[in-house]
Amino acid sequence: MSTAEFTAAGPAAGINSQIESNRAQPVVFRNSKFLCWFTMSGSFFAAIMAICSILMIVAMLFPFSDLTSDRGWIAVKWALSLVAMLVMIPWFWKLGRNMAGYEVRLDHNGANFNLGTKTKASELFLPWDDISAIKGRRNANVQQFVVYGVDGSTATFTSYTFFRPKKLARLIAARTGLAITKF
Repeated sequence: MSTAEFTAAGPAAGINSQIESNRAQPVVFRNSKFLCWFTMSGSFFAAIMAICSILMIVAMLFPFSDLTSDRGWIAVKWALSLVAMLVMIPWFWKLGRNMAGYEVRLDHNGANFNLGTKTKASELFLPWDDISAIKGRRNANVQQFVVYGVDGSTATFTSYTFFRPKKLARLIAARTGLAITKF
């Protein structure tokens, strides 16, 4: 066996015609506008539930002459529900609004990550040969992936960034020839 039969080490090692054909097809990966609006609509449902919680609290507390310890505890439970709904209203709205702006462009030059908002832009371009590793993990219900560059730059995306982050990680892995490893 001669040294010519071994693949060369380095960022461009293992590039074959399949990887080159994948890179030739530009892809823009972004979230569905419908799913973003659906996420934002969770704010409206939480607001309706908050109003219902207020009505239930009032119904349990008044009239004071009928107030018992059981009705008091029920009112406390509805108050906790009200707090939870009030927290969810801005959270769902912000999540859906931010997810509508995230996108990743994959073309023959590399991956261009736009993971910021309109007011706080966060863009990163990684050429295909400069991607050193793709790592991912799953914590409970959240998938998290990190794309590492040889210069130390990273692009992190989760289930809160894209509805299908694993699909994006697989697209990047197919274009770089790297495997997705766990971290």
